[in-house]
Amino acid sequence: MTIPAGPFPFSRSTFLLCLLGAAIGASAQQDEPAPLAHPADLAFEQGRWEDAIAGFRELLAEYPEDRMSLLRIAQAERQLGRHEAALETLEAARAALAPEAMIEVERALNLAALGRHAEALDALEIADHVGTRAREMIEQAPALEPLRGDPRFERIVQSVRARVHPCRGLPEASQFDFWLGRWEVRDIDGTLIGYDTITKRDGDCSILEQWERISGSTGTSLSFFVPSRGQWRHVWTGSGGTVVELAGGLTEAGEMRMEGTLEYVEPEQVVAFRATWTPLADGRVRQRMEQFDLVAQGWVVWFDGVFRPLDGQGRSARE
Repeated sequence: MTIPAGPFPFSRSTFLLCLLGAAIGASAQQDEPAPLAHPADLAFEQGRWEDAIAGFRELLAEYPEDRMSLLRIAQAERQLGRHEAALETLEAARAALAPEAMIEVERALNLAALGRHAEALDALEIADHVGTRAREMIEQAPALEPLRGDPRFERIVQSVRARVHPCRGLPEASQFDFWLGRWEVRDIDGTLIGYDTITKRDGDCSILEQWERISGSTGTSLSFFVPSRGQWRHVWTGSGGTVVELAGGLTEAGEMRMEGTLEYVEPEQVVAFRATWTPLADGRVRQRMEQFDLVAQGWVVWFDGVFRPLDGQGRSARE
């Protein structure tokens, strides 16, 4: 671009600054990020069902192979109470090879709302057979309320629960449950050391420990059962930088016993380490940990404490 000669109502420098500003503005406009979601998806998330249907139909017009848009339309139609229309849309989604499990769960919801309970149960059985993981929907959807208590429905619920949370059906995954709870922890001589909260997480597949020492230090551990190895794993890290990695299992005496390593930050070293958790008859738990002393060439006590349940919460903390 050339700047014509002759008088300007503003200076050359001002003119150049304007050009620079325009260039920056154009560049910023080009670099502006694309929306995170399509308007149809936003409408669906916000419960604007009519707008969602219109938006997904626009998407289908542009991308006829978009099978998920058909499912979303059917779900929006169900929310609007258009159950017959939703069933028709679901058949179109089936023809487009949309996920069968999702189709059958949606069919069940619409059929149940129409009072066609036997057909709804048939659809749920198909969904279960093809591996649905829609546990929360099946357990909580108001449309399925008339089916609750039916033996077929309860079998489906149990099957889906076992699929979504397999650890709850694994006996070994409950072996460490005696450690669950909110605990007051005292040294073996009775001195208060701190407080420990032990909860089950991740569909009961893991046990999370959150330790708070009265001196202010903290620590966190994660324990879990590994079916392929038939053993428990325990990984701890504390505010002092220590890292503990253990593996083991339940003994015939009912103790949880593990062995592995303890790693220090300062001085930097890794030593052999072992721990035992013993459930006591009165509901308390004793935890004894030992490290191997390289100088003495023997095991020395690293921690020895007793966990007393607070507010009767021992052995019952589950999230």
